[in-house]
Amino acid sequence: MSDDNVIRPAFGVPRTPAPEPDPVQAPLRVFGTGAGHRVGLIHDPSAVEGDVIRIVVGPEDEPGVETVALLPADAEAEAERIGFAILRALEVVEGAV
Repeated sequence: MSDDNVIRPAFGVPRTPAPEPDPVQAPLRVFGTGAGHRVGLIHDPSAVEGDVIRIVVGPEDEPGVETVALLPADAEAEAERIGFAILRALEVVEGAV
């Protein structure tokens, strides 16, 4: 995935390509599924940006995920709100089909 579409905590800082999380890395929390995708959080202390929480989305029938947002590890409550908002958006899309 292009790193250009990831929401990051350091706005204005030049982006460096960050590797996607290891697909076998256990999620910190899975919020649920919608429109054939699952949404979750992964705690990634070894990220290029430092200790972060990744909000990830991936097909519910495949192990891979893509990062859609990064937040500092101490912002777990905010990451949960974003994760639930993404899940709700997928549920709305799924209902419209």
